[in-house]
Amino acid sequence: MKKRLPLIDAAREHVARGIPDDLLRFSFRLLQSTRKFGQEHATDASTYLQQLLRRLQAVSTLRVAEFRAGKDKSLRAHRHQWHTTTERLGFKHLTEEWDDHEAWQFQLSANKHGRVHGILVDEVFYVVWLDPEHRLYQ
Repeated sequence: MKKRLPLIDAAREHVARGIPDDLLRFSFRLLQSTRKFGQEHATDASTYLQQLLRRLQAVSTLRVAEFRAGKDKSLRAHRHQWHTTTERLGFKHLTEEWDDHEAWQFQLSANKHGRVHGILVDEVFYVVWLDPEHRLYQ
């Protein structure tokens, strides 16, 4: 059995073992379901979770710069322009510590299964809303 480094050295363990440390990661600590957003609003609930996990797995192989560049047309990742959405105040339910961070979205699949909305801080994408019906623009 391999000896694990103490948690404090976890970032250095990536470097020491040659594991990429600049890949996109996901956090769900800000995830919120509302009357409008959440996986329970998926028309095809039987395949939604499967598609979501597949997409998260694929996106987590990208470096942050690749995600930001938006070159993957199937991902359609881009920053929010809140004034063009139905939620003009953005993620208003979050505390002000999140106000200065960029809000992003990406799609799960072409015109099916909707979008994932969240905040990108360094290499962590904090998922805020799951939008299976793409309601942010309706």
